This record gives sequence, C-alpha cells and structure tokens, in this order.
Amino acid sequence: MATPRLAIVQVGKGSVGSALIDQLARARGALRDRLGVDLVCAGIAGRTSGAFAPEGLDLRRWRTIVGAERGVDGAGLLREAVGKLSGPAVLVDATAEDGLTGLYARALESGFHIVSCNKKPLAGPLSEYRRIKDLARRRRRFWLYEVTVGAGLPVLTTLRDLLDSGDRLQAIEGCFSGTLNYLAAALDRGEKFSKALARARKLGYTEPDPRDDLGGRDVARKALILAREAGLDLEPEAVKLEPFCPVEGGGGVEAYMKRTARLDGDLAGRWKAAGRRGKRRRFVARVDRGCSAGPAEVPADSALGRLAGPENVFAFRTERYADHPLVVSGPGAGPAVTAAGAFGDIIRIARAVGRTS
Repeated sequence: MATPRLAIVQVGKGSVGSALIDQLARARGALRDRLGVDLVCAGIAGRTSGAFAPEGLDLRRWRTIVGAERGVDGAGLLREAVGKLSGPAVLVDATAEDGLTGLYARALESGFHIVSCNKKPLAGPLSEYRRIKDLARRRRRFWLYEVTVGAGLPVLTTLRDLLDSGDRLQAIEGCFSGTLNYLAAALDRGEKFSKALARARKLGYTEPDPRDDLGGRDVARKALILAREAGLDLEPEAVKLEPFCPVEGGGGVEAYMKRTARLDGDLAGRWKAAGRRGKRRRFVARVDRGCSAGPAEVPADSALGRLAGPENVFAFRTERYADHPLVVSGPGAGPAVTAAGAFGDIIRIARAVGRTS
C-alpha cells in the first residue's frame, strides 16, 4: 500500500520561507515514518523565480532548482498545481504581501488547505477575513495561522482551547513583538537605537520593512487577529495605536534606516527617564472589548520589565484565570522559530491526512 502524501506548494522564499523548506527537508524522512504521510514539496514561488514538479522537488538542491527557473508568482504556481496534484495539498503563504485573499479563495475552491505566516490576510477588512473563514469552513479545509501571533508560541491554540472549553475572556495583555522587546532591552543597556535596529534587521527579527514593527502596525495586526479569534468584529481602524518611535518621512527602507540615527538621543532620554522612576519602557498591547498598543512604562521587576531579548509575553485573564492570568511566553522573533510554527501547522494537516487515508 502506497504511503499517503501531502503536497506542499509554497509562496515566499525569504528568510522564513527558506528556513521552512530547510526544516521540511531535514524532517521529511522521520515524519514519514512517524506519521505515515509523505510531505512532498511540489512547488516554490518567489518574486523573481520559482519551480513546480508534481512528483516533488529535490529539496537538497532547491535553491539551485528554483533559481534556474523562470519567475512565477503565487497565482501562477497555483494554476500549475491545480489538476496536476493528486490527493491532499496545502498552500503555504510565507510572504508578507498585501492582497492575497483572492489567492486564498482560489486555493480553497480548488481543494487546498492553507497555512499562513502572513498576518495581512487576517488583519485586513473584516469582510475579507470572514469570506476566507466561511469558505474554509464550507469547503472543509484547514486555514491555519498559529505563527501569525507569537511565532512558534501556542498563543492562538491557547485562546481557542480556553474559549472552546467554555471559559470567558476578560483581557489579553502583554508584549506581542519580539522585535520591539529586543530593541527595548538594547535601550535598557544603553545601546544606540540605530545600531540595535540594524542588528535586529540583520538577524531577521524585523519585518521586511522595519517600519511595520516600529510604527506598531505589526503588533496592531496581532492584536486584531487575537480579537477576531475571540469573537470581536473589529475593523483595522478600531485598533488604538501609538508608534514605538517616529516612522515618518519618504523613501524606501534603506533611506529610513539611514535616518534612524536622528532618533538615538530622544529614545535614550526616554529610557533613562523611565529608569530614574524605577520603570522600564515596553511596547504593550491589550485586547479586551477593543484593541490598543503603544509604549508604556512598566515596573522594572515585573514580567514585562524583565524581558531581555526577542521574547513575547501574552497574559490571558479569563473567568477561570481572573486572579492569576495564564501566561504564554518565549521567543517571538527570528526565521527559525517562525518557520517552526508554520511547520507545526503543516504537521497538523498531515496528521489529519494520515487519519483519513
């Protein structure tokens, strides 16, 4: 009897996408033995190159194979895959692109499951979010996106388990950005903001455009995703947002990075002033009956004040956890942990395939 297979077609081969493919290549054999399902990467698409092979790409040479092929976008890859793949398949969105809900809809209508690392389809207009949610439900397909909030941490799983078991949410509060926590901890140590930001970008902690982090937009998207998962019908504009630091000014990413040295003095002064009061500055988000995110001073000896690197903290206060909140914390930035979170979603689909084959 042939081993059931799950075909994977992936859009995006940047730092997270590349890490995910490499993790799949290393784990494929062991997962086939353990789950009884063969994970086959049938296609990879980037902005300038891509490749598709129904029988599966040789992941030992995927960079060479993909780089040698013509450019193909996500829509082109999906068109090639539809009708040429037998059995269950999953579309992985490892991009940070806008406007992909149409691609998601076509994938679901074609029988694909979806795993998303991309927050934007989840944090756009409420009507688009509902459309994809409803379509996935009608088509009985997974749309999984654990990694969009907290990278590899089980944040959305925890929230769903609490609500599905009958608990009632009062609030979620914490530091939702490993990137901003990394920068805040560097400022605690007296480092220059511009130097710390450049290092965070090099390490892959920031979004492709760091202004998404610094302006608070990335945290706002996470807060909105959590709010919607909790049943709040909120539009993006409903999130009350204050930036970590100024992000105004024209030009692209490189032009902005060159301007960040102008912020060093002001941010150093704010951090020193907080320290004199026995406080530390952190970027704090909250979800209750609405959403908010912005800089705040917290006690230096508190859980948020003690954060010292690219970590996230999510404190769930519910009817059951009213006096002592349920806390999920750990690494919240970096390609490896982000890819691992998406890989976990793929494995969840693979387990379901194994049970029904």
